[in-house]
Amino acid sequence: MYRARLTTSRLTRGPLRAFSSTSSHPQSIPLSIRGRGTGTAQTISIKDKPYTIAADTYTVLGGSDSAPSPVAYSLASLSACNQVTGFVVARDHGIKLGEWDVKVDAVLPTDVLVGGAEGNPNWESVVVSVRVQTDAEGGKWERFELCSQVWVSLF
Repeated sequence: MYRARLTTSRLTRGPLRAFSSTSSHPQSIPLSIRGRGTGTAQTISIKDKPYTIAADTYTVLGGSDSAPSPVAYSLASLSACNQVTGFVVARDHGIKLGEWDVKVDAVLPTDVLVGGAEGNPNWESVVVSVRVQTDAEGGKWERFELCSQVWVSLF
């Protein structure tokens, strides 16, 4: 069974809520990221990991569009974070999840950053749409939805 849920986030801060009961989780995950490059292109490495991430930006911002932009990565991380968080929450609540289909649509105005206009150069809108295969029904699904959406409201 597929469940569809559309969530619109105004990216506001909310109260922290407990959403995972896993007792074996690490207390923290240390991260060290280093980026090196020239112009708008950069290669990012994560300490103790074998992979790297390439980043560039759109030509309108002076880049060559040779790799995903930092703004594309920010939306990709929102997509992946929702899936990972959903996985952890579902596991802790005994809910089986199958395939995920996460779509993130956003509008980033460039008139402040590129055009020099007064204002805030942040996202104008961000909409996350999720379809996930699950065996959860009724109240169990509603509890899962509530718990797994915590992070969207925190940023």
